[in-house]
Amino acid sequence: MSNISVVITCYLEGELIYGAVNSVLCQLVLPQEIIIVNDASTDRATIAVCRDLELRKDTNCPIRIIWRDVNGGSSIARNTGFSNATAEILVPLDADDLLPVDALKLIESAFRSDPNLSFVYGSYIRQDFAESNGVTVNPHDISLRVMLRAKRFSLSSNWKLLGTTPLKRSLWESLGGYDPNFGVKDLHDVEFWMRAIASGAKYINIPEVIYIWRKYLGSNSRLVTPLAWYQIAEKYFEIYTDLGLEYRANELLLLGSKWLDRDIDIYRQKLWKSLWKGEIHFSSLVAIALPRQLLKFLANWHRR
Repeated sequence: MSNISVVITCYLEGELIYGAVNSVLCQLVLPQEIIIVNDASTDRATIAVCRDLELRKDTNCPIRIIWRDVNGGSSIARNTGFSNATAEILVPLDADDLLPVDALKLIESAFRSDPNLSFVYGSYIRQDFAESNGVTVNPHDISLRVMLRAKRFSLSSNWKLLGTTPLKRSLWESLGGYDPNFGVKDLHDVEFWMRAIASGAKYINIPEVIYIWRKYLGSNSRLVTPLAWYQIAEKYFEIYTDLGLEYRANELLLLGSKWLDRDIDIYRQKLWKSLWKGEIHFSSLVAIALPRQLLKFLANWHRR
């Protein structure tokens, strides 16, 4: 049995949790434990599944259910699971996703190859539709200089899912855990991994697939708005600046200010200054040209 704890957080996933758990129980290398954090769910199906799993004694590794009394959101639920885990290697798994059968074997082997590693990341399968084989994605270069830039001819950031991103407990502890002020709509994973990568933590890429992201089942990505990246750019403006991406931070701050309908002129002027310096980017031009009325309308529609 490995020195791995698999941590699953749940709230509204219902019977999908069985799929996530079974994908762990079928691993070639079993974890030390499976921890499921029920984040004060009021969903009957989710509660019933957690109660059923809590009573199961026929599994080949222990399953522990942690019942939170108050819904804390993604960051607090993840921190709760990690703090209760007993293994050194922590593997987060969303309750509506799956692990390939050899995922934990590959993860354990990677950590054994270098005791100084703080985290590893691998390829993943992204399934956009049910019954599809999905697309295999290898994030390759996850340096912040690459991932914080805009995609080509797009306003979207080049941030990639980091393929379940297994990590050492020591890294999570040194960073003070996930920021409880960042929830699903606030890009809690991006916020945590920006700090992890910026800290200089040592990591390697596993080229094989170690995660199956059933994107079509999730709703989290639909909750992300320009406000989410505004909060990231505001909190980590210094990181953007140190990477030579000050213009990109100002793009995100301008889009967010149009969404909030405030401080627009401040960030528009900063972005114009970048353009006058010769930092001409498609995303900057679009951020300036995008009508504030459009983003204000979308913000009102999103709130409703």
